[in-house]
Amino acid sequence: MRKILLASFVAAVVALPAPARADLLFTPYAGINFAGSTVDKRTNLGGSLAWLGDNGLGLELDFGFIPDFFEPKDLDIDVFGANNVTTVMGNVMFGRNGGGVQPYVSAGAGLLRTRIGSFGEIFDEVATDNGLGVNAGAGLRVGSPRLSLRGDIRYFRNLTDSDLLINDDV
Repeated sequence: MRKILLASFVAAVVALPAPARADLLFTPYAGINFAGSTVDKRTNLGGSLAWLGDNGLGLELDFGFIPDFFEPKDLDIDVFGANNVTTVMGNVMFGRNGGGVQPYVSAGAGLLRTRIGSFGEIFDEVATDNGLGVNAGAGLRVGSPRLSLRGDIRYFRNLTDSDLLINDDV
């Protein structure tokens, strides 16, 4: 009887599935906006929180902030006042877990908020526009399972027309 119990125990231990694990990734970032509707290269700041499962499929919440997005750097006057663009995107992510070099792709949709402030003495209002935006990108994580560096290139697009300059109800 002991041999049967011992054999059953060994068989059960061997047959147990490997423990499931997932990577939770917190990534603060600084980046540069270029091309598209960007007048000049702009610095952006943000962070993302991503969960990447064993199968490489995951979810990501990305937050970005771009100050003075609309202001041309070569002008001496403040044309648009205090202005910025904020993005909050929910993404689907596919990549590799663990250490070493882990390529990944990410795509999703969310809020793309534009804010244009007052212009000196002429306009005294702050206008905001909340639109639907999408993003897609790819990148690499390099490092250990606990700490790694991450770099990517992303494309952001506003899917809704902005009516900041033509809507009086802002």
